Amino acid sequence: MLRAVIAVLLLTLSLSSPSALAEGRVLILNGYVDGLPFPRRIKEEIRNQLEENVPGIVVHSQSLDIYRPQSEEYKQLLVDLITHTYADQIDLIVALDPNAFFFYRERLSKVFSDVPVIYSNDRGTVTDLRANEYSLLIRPNFRETLRIARHHIPDLKRIYLVGDEYNQELTQTTLEGLIEGIELVELGGLPLQSMRDEISKLGAGDLLFFQLLFADGEGTPMVPPIRYLREFSGISPVPTVCMYANFIAQGCLGGSVSSPQDQAGAIVEAIQTFTYDEASLPTATWERLAAPPTGQVLRRFASQSLVDYPKLTTYDLDRRELPGVTYLNKPAPIYQGYARELSIAAIGALALLVVLTIYLSIVQRQRNVLHRFAALTDNVPTGIFWLDDRLRRWHHNSRIEQWANELNRPVHEIREAAMEHLLQQLEKPGDFELNDGKNGRFFRVRATEFESHPEILLLEDTTVTHEYQRRLQQQAMIDDLTGLPNRRTLNISLKRWCASSRRDANPFAVMLIDLDGFKPINDQHGHATGDHVLATISERLQSRTRQNDLFGRLGGDEFLLLAEGVTNREESQQLCDQIQSIIREPIECTAADRVFEVSVGASVGVALCPTHSTDAGELLLLADRAMYQVKERGKGTWGLYQPPNDEALDA
Repeated sequence: MLRAVIAVLLLTLSLSSPSALAEGRVLILNGYVDGLPFPRRIKEEIRNQLEENVPGIVVHSQSLDIYRPQSEEYKQLLVDLITHTYADQIDLIVALDPNAFFFYRERLSKVFSDVPVIYSNDRGTVTDLRANEYSLLIRPNFRETLRIARHHIPDLKRIYLVGDEYNQELTQTTLEGLIEGIELVELGGLPLQSMRDEISKLGAGDLLFFQLLFADGEGTPMVPPIRYLREFSGISPVPTVCMYANFIAQGCLGGSVSSPQDQAGAIVEAIQTFTYDEASLPTATWERLAAPPTGQVLRRFASQSLVDYPKLTTYDLDRRELPGVTYLNKPAPIYQGYARELSIAAIGALALLVVLTIYLSIVQRQRNVLHRFAALTDNVPTGIFWLDDRLRRWHHNSRIEQWANELNRPVHEIREAAMEHLLQQLEKPGDFELNDGKNGRFFRVRATEFESHPEILLLEDTTVTHEYQRRLQQQAMIDDLTGLPNRRTLNISLKRWCASSRRDANPFAVMLIDLDGFKPINDQHGHATGDHVLATISERLQSRTRQNDLFGRLGGDEFLLLAEGVTNREESQQLCDQIQSIIREPIECTAADRVFEVSVGASVGVALCPTHSTDAGELLLLADRAMYQVKERGKGTWGLYQPPNDEALDA
């Protein structure tokens, strides 16, 4: 009976309208490279906590990778991608770090001017917040770390700070008046070797405080920080306290430390505090918290008090436990282990007795429940498999039969694919695909009472959702007018071709094509005729492009061809002649009920890889120079780039 109740609840969810679940969309921006562990875990925790409290919320994320030097073109591509994907689709933006926030303010604020933005900031108060901007100031709890250190090191006399200028100054300011008899010594600005020497000489009454980032004697940031924490805690004769929970495993004693869960919790609490009625989140299950007295600025400690208990013995510290502190890796007494096992055995025996009693009471009615369940399943859009009362034979509803016919597959293959995917979901979550060689379908599978042999499988058809995502991705990579790869796709492909050329010595030519005589057609006959000309030329060139070549539109009347295997002037001339011949073919147009023909020509500039360069940007520049030299000579022909020392363009 319990199984049937669970199945009916899952069926009810499958019949719900998808639009009823979409109550709000949140975009998380971070300035780091995609996949960096700490920001990635914060994003995952924010998504989990929001989805738990706001029914149907959708959380997106975008890594900007702007802490490394990036070109203006790269930043503009980011702006274009975010604008194209999320404009008029987002209800709230969360910026996880300063660079992400100021990237938003400088480049995205005009597009998302009506969207509230929350800035997770650990570097001081932003004084010029705009009406739609909110600041969450996350502070480390240095006072709590001092309380823990004084308790376990009663004779504490000196705390050595290893951090950047901001954190060292913040520590001095925060602990002012609380450290009578204790000296704070800053090591973060010393050269690395001097820092090592000072740490190795620490002694009784000393404590090392590692504060994430620090700079060497010349101001260069020392990263990754965890590498240096591992080294410093290894050479230090005294314990080390820190600011982040994951540092404990690298040799840190502990302190008031922060984790991705803590920082995500502070951000979600800030969202709960500000509420953002304009952000379509009023259906959240939480209650509104009191607004902060600072208006648009909220201050929070995102940390917890943790101490690695074995290190109290390692450094001969006071082992008395401090209230409010969680002690990790505590050794359990031997008798406690046996008591726990006896308790588990007793609870297990009792649970087994209860389960057997319940099973015996329902087994007589199971057959009737399954028959009624079978009748119900034929009227729902969900595909269902279930075992009979003897767990010997699989049954299925009419929806499964319909999918099997459409995919031209036996029913048992669909069930086996679902079972295989179900067993892999812990390692590879997501939907699975079945196809008949032409058309494919995506399914999401769930199970009731799943261990290693589920008794009920529920399949939902998610093909429409996958197709929508595929189209969104295609729109970001394809030129709308011509259907050709756009500038972004061409730039990515050119970089890959250059990398292949450097690695495997694969030569190719970069051919920049600019139409001659296109502007008068556009001016005289209108943009619709001009678009028709561009689309027709694109279709002709694409249909006659060699299989391994790549042809796309850079924009306006400029096109780019990457021609594999072209190594010299003769091969370049042969291909350019073909291109110009195709472009010169007359094009039939219709405007104002009048049919007429137009013709255009083309100027082509050619640069060779690796002859001229193996850098993508330089190859484009050289092909552009060659093309403009052609135009200066009278247009309608082609030119191969020649270095400045040569007398004339090779054409």
